[in-house]
Amino acid sequence: MNRGVLPAASALDGVVFEFEELPQTKLSAWKHLLELVHRHSVGVFALLLLIVGGSAIQVAGAYKAAQISLASTTVSSKVHVPAQPLHGPNTVVLNSQLPQTLQHISSQPISLVIGPKTVPVNADTIKSWLQVVADQKKGVAYIHVNETAITKSLNEAAVPYIKAPVNQVSVTHPDGSQVSIAAGRNGTKLGDVGPAAKQIGAGLLGAKGMQPNLPVESLAFAVITPSSFDKLLEVNVNSKQMWAYEKGQLVRQFAISAGAPATPTPIGQFKIYSKPAVQDMKGLNPDGSKYLQPHVRWINYFLPGGYAIHGNYWRPLSAFGAVNTSHGCVSLPEDQAKWVYDWAPIGTTVITHY
Repeated sequence: MNRGVLPAASALDGVVFEFEELPQTKLSAWKHLLELVHRHSVGVFALLLLIVGGSAIQVAGAYKAAQISLASTTVSSKVHVPAQPLHGPNTVVLNSQLPQTLQHISSQPISLVIGPKTVPVNADTIKSWLQVVADQKKGVAYIHVNETAITKSLNEAAVPYIKAPVNQVSVTHPDGSQVSIAAGRNGTKLGDVGPAAKQIGAGLLGAKGMQPNLPVESLAFAVITPSSFDKLLEVNVNSKQMWAYEKGQLVRQFAISAGAPATPTPIGQFKIYSKPAVQDMKGLNPDGSKYLQPHVRWINYFLPGGYAIHGNYWRPLSAFGAVNTSHGCVSLPEDQAKWVYDWAPIGTTVITHY
């Protein structure tokens, strides 16, 4: 192999090339090509830069276009999410059939059996148990049964038919006698409505009607004493006596005059709700004539209709504890009525009995 160097005028001085000895014609062609590159080196470099740069721009443009396309796909998927049926009983109908289907479901006969009562369910309540999810793109709607709404409706429907127990109240009088002054009555409470809600949920879309049972359980009354009350006024209309208890302790006893036989005092358990200090009282006598009693003092109303514990200045002291003379009120001498008025706040329990 022979060595050779380019002429001294070459811009590539100092760079050694190794090549095989070529025929004179081939060598002349290579020398010509090298001289051409040398004379136009700036132009060739610019051309190469343009080619490489153009490719880079094309690649970058393709990458950016892919990003834009991906972003558009993401936004589109958020806007056009198809409706899906909710968890639980569902049916799917065409949007055009939705009103007719809802009417068919809500007009089915449904009644609730609550203890001895049978309570019909109206169409608006049944509609409140349904939830509609429409898919406009597909032209369909999912009708979903909302069991949470059903359970809420069942609990609300049972409220008027559920009763709290009324406790029996027993007292021991100073003479040692034990008396039941208020009778007890069992109450009721609503049991688990879950099975009824599931029954309705499973059959509602079938629109065949149903009569689920809401379980009602008994609540036993308790026997309590005056200690269960902060303050208690006991009135015996037969013996014409009244006792005042505070935190279970008897604090005072009064001789009273209750309602006359033609205008008896109501029997039961009440609470004082109004306390005017003085008032004119008026009403009707048993024969239909009117009466007016001015300036009645120390009034404690315990039952609407004019029934109160109040002072009585128009009867002799001998009447109290001896005869019932009122129009249904419980009356006592004014000084004693003042003590009751000051002692018994609004909310004090009054129990009247025979």
